Amino acid sequence: MASLGPSPSDPVGGESEPPTGVRMIIGGYDVHFPFKPYASQIGIASRVLKALDTGTNALLESPTGSGKSLALLCAAMAWQERWKASREAADSRGDAHDAQRHDRRAEAEPADRASKPSGGGKKEKVPRVYYATRTHSQIAQVVRELKRTSYRPAMTVLGSREHYCVNQKARTAAKKGGNLGDECKSLLESAGRRGRERAEERAEDDATDIENGAPARSGGCGYSHGALKLAGKASKPGAEPVDIEDLVTLGQKTRGCPYFAAKHAHETAELVFCPYNYLLDPSVRAAMDVDIAGALVILDEAHNVEDTCREAASCDVHLHDLRAAAEEFERVAAAEEAEHTSAAGDGDGADGAPEGHALLARVTGSVARWLHGASDQENPRCPLRPHGFERWMAVWSGGANVQRQLRDAGLAAETLPSIERARNAAVKAANDSSTPGALRVSGHALKTAEVLLSSARYALAEKKERGGSGSLGSTRADDFRLAVQKRFDEPIQGSSARFASDETRDETSAQNAAKVTLSLWCLNPALAFADIAGGFGVGPNGGTANDAARSVVLVSGTLAPLDSFASELGAPFPIRMEAPHCVDVESQVWCGAVGSGFSGTRLSGTFKTSVEFSYQDDLGESLQKWCLEIPHGVLVFFPSYSLLDRVAQRWKSTGAWRRLEQATGKKLFQEPRGSSRGGA
Repeated sequence: MASLGPSPSDPVGGESEPPTGVRMIIGGYDVHFPFKPYASQIGIASRVLKALDTGTNALLESPTGSGKSLALLCAAMAWQERWKASREAADSRGDAHDAQRHDRRAEAEPADRASKPSGGGKKEKVPRVYYATRTHSQIAQVVRELKRTSYRPAMTVLGSREHYCVNQKARTAAKKGGNLGDECKSLLESAGRRGRERAEERAEDDATDIENGAPARSGGCGYSHGALKLAGKASKPGAEPVDIEDLVTLGQKTRGCPYFAAKHAHETAELVFCPYNYLLDPSVRAAMDVDIAGALVILDEAHNVEDTCREAASCDVHLHDLRAAAEEFERVAAAEEAEHTSAAGDGDGADGAPEGHALLARVTGSVARWLHGASDQENPRCPLRPHGFERWMAVWSGGANVQRQLRDAGLAAETLPSIERARNAAVKAANDSSTPGALRVSGHALKTAEVLLSSARYALAEKKERGGSGSLGSTRADDFRLAVQKRFDEPIQGSSARFASDETRDETSAQNAAKVTLSLWCLNPALAFADIAGGFGVGPNGGTANDAARSVVLVSGTLAPLDSFASELGAPFPIRMEAPHCVDVESQVWCGAVGSGFSGTRLSGTFKTSVEFSYQDDLGESLQKWCLEIPHGVLVFFPSYSLLDRVAQRWKSTGAWRRLEQATGKKLFQEPRGSSRGGA
């Protein structure tokens, strides 16, 4: 996509003091806005408050630029403040009542009993607000909107180590082919090798070094000990809201780890920002300890939610990664067996060695063998068929076929729970700093197993209708397609090669770096969405009413038609809104097709035509003439990046690029490849 137009300045709203603001009563709530809200903002706020009051879901469409994010934040914070005020008032009344009851009881009880506390109930937590967008860059924009308001809740932004890590040693090692998560764990492990008996002494030494601006002496990460302090400083109620960039800067100044600070802050945060795959993807949700039970979940720019849900329940696992994971699990299982044998010889061990890693080794090895057999083209029964250049594919559809192939691969509904328990135990051991390195599985192997098991969990879950009833033996496999793909145009790369044995590398080379992939594609977005909205009970959290959010609010400028959108997600949305668009379609929009350029060349974007210089030159000349008539900026969309690159290169070589800028006064910008993926 090319953009033609002036380069506007982008004032950062958080840099200046927030305005005095406007207070409005909406739905019985005192809502604070930084300025007088538009009618569409009032409509959004009223429906969010109604959804929270009734514990239902909302589907809201409002045009881009109408202030959706600000209205969502102000409404959610107003509801949260009312909730806290009502609970404080109830606690005060309860305390007074308890005091009177305590005085009456004290007159009749012995002094030693009367002096003991009554041990009242646990304080109820504030319902958390999760505000999710597609990318971290969009989150930064929403945080700037929060800075413009008078609301200052305890907040945090969840992100990965790639976004937060400030340890240059770990980042440098990761750039050389390592895994940043494994490098982080390695540094933390090295810090603990001096033994627990010296932990307090080491922490005191490191704290002194950090205060003096020196790296920690423990040999681990010099930022890890400052994470709690950083979390308390950045996320306390009343503090200025911070986005990822702010927290990274603060972490560098205070020598505190922003990644762990954000995770610590998440435990007590009232408002949490994150990309929405952190809520919809079960593996990410588990890794970040996200609990949405009873929370308000806001999904902004929600027109992408359907695709994200399908991707969350799908997987693409490469044969090379499966083999590497099986070898890693086998290594740890062998180390556990050796340790158990040694302990038994010393008289310390009576029970058998743990079976968790051995079970995971058998499962990943079984799937790898099945995948190798299904992709072996020397076998006359190989199901692969040509599917493009240097690519072959086999696809199974229908619940019975998918279940049969998964069972042959070693994944069955009745064995999946035990495999899940083994994986959870392996994750716990890998994250425990006291676990010896020889008994710790690499993060890449754990991720490979989780990606595979997560999709199998959805596909093999019992099929239930909304409300919990289901038929015995019926699964969700009907909503999936199982595929095996083999291609030679993508050599194996990445961190997985670090964990492969010499035998695996040799076999890969013998296959001319053929990339074999097992794909389990989910066709029904409702399966993953049920984990947060409740209903089907197909995901790892069951999707039950107790696990689901209090309310899920989906907002975007392009959701219509709302009925079909709600039907795709399989959840009820009783509260809806379609705000009128600010553009008058009758007088401000023209839609048509231009068949030829000013030089008479046919403007057809097909490959045969688009490679011709006459097409590229006439397109540039026509665009120049159109831009002379069209005021302000212009967006030009191309069907592919390859065509965009080809045309841009031609225009720059012939001078058409420069002439267009000079004649129209519009600056040309070319969208780089991969920019649509954002920073999630």
